[in-house]
Amino acid sequence: MPDKPENSAVKLLSSRKTLVMATADKNGAPNVSYAPFVHRAPPLYVYTSSLSRHTTNMLETAKASVMLIEDEARTRNFFARKRFTCQCSVEVVGRETTEWRTVMSLFKRKFGKVFDMIRPLPDFTLFRLIPDGGLYVRGFGQAFEVSSDMKNSKHVTGNKLVRTSVASVTPCGEHRQAAGAIAETVV
Repeated sequence: MPDKPENSAVKLLSSRKTLVMATADKNGAPNVSYAPFVHRAPPLYVYTSSLSRHTTNMLETAKASVMLIEDEARTRNFFARKRFTCQCSVEVVGRETTEWRTVMSLFKRKFGKVFDMIRPLPDFTLFRLIPDGGLYVRGFGQAFEVSSDMKNSKHVTGNKLVRTSVASVTPCGEHRQAAGAIAETVV
């Protein structure tokens, strides 16, 4: 019998060293990147350089979307990789506060000596990412809404038909002729 979905989501979270992070700037221009992370259930923490676009975006908008995904080398089906996604509010953790020191210790434990070189860099900021619940996908037909405290889950079911204008999805090149068409996707 498989683990409870929320437990599987925590196991996936604990097995990863990096997360994929989507941010947007103040004008809404998207950016996708990755960052090493640590977690103290439920917040996630990333320590990023001001030279990176995602740092600027998080400072401007205080939002990020995060995905942790099963390693390709371990997956059995590339169309149904195990993954956890969540929308997060983002807060800066003050340098040299008790929380900052605690999280720096977690980074050191997880990443070893290399982190000793990164920790003192003055252009790095520690961010607390607070998930607003999330979605854990275990495979086809196995999607679960997971509570923000990672202690409960609910199976996502349904057969909603979502209509999206193709023009809003692919508005360029040869696809412009399809601007009036409607794409139907079963959710």
